[in-house]
Amino acid sequence: MSTLAARTDAGTKKAPPPVVEAAYWILPPLLCFAVYWPGLLAWFQADDFAWLALRLEVHDWHSLLHALFTPMAQGTIRPWSERGYFLVFESLFGWNALPYRLCVFLTQCASLTLLAAVTRRLTSSSSAGFWAAVLWVLNSSLISSMVWSSAYNQVMCGFFLLGAFWFLLRYIETGRRSDYLWQWIVFLLGFGALEVNVVYPALAAIYTFLLARKHFAATLPLFIPSIIFTGIDRMAAGSAASGAYVLHFDRALPATLATYCRWAFVSDYLPNSAYGQMETVIFVCLVLVLLAFAITRTLRRDWLPAFCLAWFVVILAPVLPLRDHISPYYLTLPSIGLAILGAYAFVRAWQQQTALKLVAIAALAAYAIPMLRFDHFAARWLSNRSLAVERLVLGVARAHQLHPNKTIVLDGVDSNMFWAGLFHHPFRLFGIHDVYLTPGSEQHIDAHDATGQVSGFVLPMGAALHAAKSDDLVVYRVDANRLKAITSAFEKDAITHYDVEIPRRIDATNPLMG
Repeated sequence: MSTLAARTDAGTKKAPPPVVEAAYWILPPLLCFAVYWPGLLAWFQADDFAWLALRLEVHDWHSLLHALFTPMAQGTIRPWSERGYFLVFESLFGWNALPYRLCVFLTQCASLTLLAAVTRRLTSSSSAGFWAAVLWVLNSSLISSMVWSSAYNQVMCGFFLLGAFWFLLRYIETGRRSDYLWQWIVFLLGFGALEVNVVYPALAAIYTFLLARKHFAATLPLFIPSIIFTGIDRMAAGSAASGAYVLHFDRALPATLATYCRWAFVSDYLPNSAYGQMETVIFVCLVLVLLAFAITRTLRRDWLPAFCLAWFVVILAPVLPLRDHISPYYLTLPSIGLAILGAYAFVRAWQQQTALKLVAIAALAAYAIPMLRFDHFAARWLSNRSLAVERLVLGVARAHQLHPNKTIVLDGVDSNMFWAGLFHHPFRLFGIHDVYLTPGSEQHIDAHDATGQVSGFVLPMGAALHAAKSDDLVVYRVDANRLKAITSAFEKDAITHYDVEIPRRIDATNPLMG
């Protein structure tokens, strides 16, 4: 079926009223703010501190170019979505996280508008465009991207992928070479956001082959920059990829794909075991409904559902070999294809008899209600964790101002606080290096040996005893809302119970180990 025929088949009989038309474009971004508003209040956490520390390496134009384009973090090269994003915003706003978060939300709102426009062109239905944007907003894969600044690469890449594809659709419809050129510009810019941008030529080729065959040849040159970038990226990541980021092409691939398919429809993390027993039923029902729709439309030579499924698989393919690093946020971009498919199915069902309308409503509710519940829970949890990290980091910075010549030791740090904060050395951004955990803290922190060792952050017992006797440290307990000074109690306990033991490692930067 041609693109025009597909649009005519699914199209609406008349244009909606202006108020309804405006609502189609405005409501999905408003829903995004309503669902993920805790992300606006979030502070920095985890990998954010590595990117914030990048400014410490920039002194001139040469070091700036080095910071922007040198492969880092498993060989990645993301000058716009990570390096440039943090460098620019930190230079303008410092530690005020709100502008960072607003940038994420505004970019996502632009992507939602593009998704609505793309779906509308694919189906000739404003309703389908609206529902595609809504379904994508509700998908729990967006949680990390909307709350965690380091995941901005997913949001920015989504903007470039949808932007390039939108210009491709315009080119197919109008034949203007300017649209074809803009597709190239947006596509090439996408390489600076996320490596998965390399799959765009495959998406363009599949779409044109299925729905606009005469334009298929025009998509083939797009593969050239993707091939070149993939070669450069693999050479850069060859020696850097380690631990959970090692690629595995083995029998685990189908199981990994099945896990992502499940997460695309239901969430496995809701804090309610009663609902958890229904997850499999909901997942199977939703998949069967969409597959039945896709097969029915394909038998009628409507290839749009096949393209939507291809979008999901093609964008997900690059992360499938990461069997030891399966993460829901990798579904941020693949879920766009399922959102388009779900919206198309819903609008088509709404044009049929009452029974199909009821099935469509039931399927929408089965998807949306659990997703909304989890989105609310997880967004608040991630945001609250970042705010706890903020209290810790700024509290230590204040303690350093009060005691500039003493080592700071923290007690009561739990697993979340350690892996989201201390492990990433946030204090170096304030010029603070002598921050340690009290002896024995490692017993209360979950071990993640593939990520790093907790022991390197713990002050050895002998050094702690020496510092307690010489009054060279200050100790704070990490409470829910603030740091509580417990130096005197710690010193008494250390002198009474600690042994003068030989440290198991030598730390030349630690003045307490002289």
